[in-house]
Amino acid sequence: MRHLNLKSTSHRYGFTMLELTVAASLLGMVFVVTLPLLKHVRVSRDAAQQRFVAQQEVANLMEQIAALGASAITDESLTISPEAASHLHDAQVAIAREPAEDNLQQVTISLTWSDDAGQPVAPASLTAWFPVSEEMP
Repeated sequence: MRHLNLKSTSHRYGFTMLELTVAASLLGMVFVVTLPLLKHVRVSRDAAQQRFVAQQEVANLMEQIAALGASAITDESLTISPEAASHLHDAQVAIAREPAEDNLQQVTISLTWSDDAGQPVAPASLTAWFPVSEEMP
């Protein structure tokens, strides 16, 4: 009959201090790399969302001009929606009209705003051509 030696010391369990230090250092390096990366992803996502809201708002304003007529809209009558204003800091809308060929009028709407750091962002613009029904203002 074979007897098992239960008091064998050839197997060791647990971690040494060196192994624990190496594991903690590796985990620390992962955090050092991951946290700035997550911040960059959040900032990029917020900027993309602001750009999307701005483009949607400019498209909505252009639809408003198309529905009411290009000559009926003034710079003062164009305002952004409260929802867009809540996403875009210091948002300002501008409209530019220029005569075009073939009895058309070129209308360009630009929406500017600032990012979360207060820096101005490249404007979202949309251009459309409408028939000239009256004198342009």
